[in-house]
Amino acid sequence: MAQSEKTLEDDRKKATQNNTETAQMEDQLSKINRQLGLTDVKGEGVIVKVDDNKKSEDALDPSKSVVHDGDLVEIVNLLKNGGAEAISINDQRITSVTAITCDGNVVRINGEKVGVPFEIKAIGSQERLKGALEMPYNYIYEMKRDGLQIEINKATFIEIPKYEGVIKREYMKDR
Repeated sequence: MAQSEKTLEDDRKKATQNNTETAQMEDQLSKINRQLGLTDVKGEGVIVKVDDNKKSEDALDPSKSVVHDGDLVEIVNLLKNGGAEAISINDQRITSVTAITCDGNVVRINGEKVGVPFEIKAIGSQERLKGALEMPYNYIYEMKRDGLQIEINKATFIEIPKYEGVIKREYMKDR
């Protein structure tokens, strides 16, 4: 699969070498693919590590001692509100069609089973992202209060893989 994608990319470059209009369209297509999550990306940002409460006997409510799908959705929303340009959880790219769901004692992201510890990577302004996650009394504050282990670190180099699924539009039509 990777080889065929490289061959296609090489053919596109050759076809657009001497045509300015085609090269501009190719550049626009590359930007759209990045925004849709269809390309690997890299940049600065933050890495958030989230794990269950290892001292579950301390928790008054045992269900609060584990990381749930809703917890991950809340963190993703905080990152989006902080200006994240790309997000992944355990190397599953978050896109407009990503589902984060509970499946028994594991979480599914893009249909793939993932488990603790969760490593959430976000590309964007380190300061804005960290600030969004560390606002007083936000959702992460509540998670920490329940004993969940959360570590937030700035990173100067993050790699986020592309979305591997298929974006299918069944009902949407051009105007």
